[in-house]
Amino acid sequence: MKSDYLRLHGIVLLFSLTAILGKLISVSTVGMVLYRTLLASLVFGILYLIKTQTRINKIEALKLMGVGAILGVHWFCFFGSARLATVSLGLVTMSTTAFFTSIIEPISQKKSIQMKELILGLLVVFGMGIIFQFEQEHALAILVGLIGAILASIYSVANVHFTKKFKPITINFFQLSGAYLISLLVIVFRLNTGAIEIASINFTKIDALYLIILSLLCTVLPYLELVRLLKTLSAFSVNLVINMEPIYGIILAWLVFGAEEKMTSGFYVGSGLIILSLILNHYWNTKKPSLTD
Repeated sequence: MKSDYLRLHGIVLLFSLTAILGKLISVSTVGMVLYRTLLASLVFGILYLIKTQTRINKIEALKLMGVGAILGVHWFCFFGSARLATVSLGLVTMSTTAFFTSIIEPISQKKSIQMKELILGLLVVFGMGIIFQFEQEHALAILVGLIGAILASIYSVANVHFTKKFKPITINFFQLSGAYLISLLVIVFRLNTGAIEIASINFTKIDALYLIILSLLCTVLPYLELVRLLKTLSAFSVNLVINMEPIYGIILAWLVFGAEEKMTSGFYVGSGLIILSLILNHYWNTKKPSLTD
């Protein structure tokens, strides 16, 4: 169990790098998701053909791609929130995923909502509320981030079901293909409506390098491991540890962007509550197992 949590924190560190790259890449948000999912799905597609002997039927493939489309829209919101404000704010807003998961997961499994999970989720929301009070000029970025958090929760809960039936390579291939297709549809729609500046997919050499890192190091590697971890950890536990993403991301953002990432005191108070929720979750899961019953 401890090794699983260590691996999960490694994944979160890579995810936090994703936000930095999203800010550095000059390609539009949808264009960035398009290239990311195209490269990643190609890699997973090769692995799928080489390592997977059992093929799935069309209905199951469409279900996986449908969840992948949700992932794609989540990424639109994730990168969009960071670009509307700062990387730090975008990352912290996404931390409300744990709260939404504490409600969505038990409902999907027809179980009662666990009080412990609800309390920890609400603690995250309370921290987010404090941040909103001090960062009201970034209300749109917060709203976009919250939508992304809901979609991330739905994605994680859905994958708990899929991990019981399919191998990680199969899941990631079809889901990233779904994310790619939704990106392609959005870009085609934007181009058809004349919004070329929004749907721009042109990139520079440095953009190409960042996109390769984003696709392989920050997508293929962590998503293979994340799907595997969902076999042993609950979606709530995974999403709660993923709340460390803003902490890692804020530190990286300070190193990369400097004063541009400076936030108000309320922001750091709210972030502190998110860290507290992680500490409490770890304590209850390791020292007080009866509280999780």
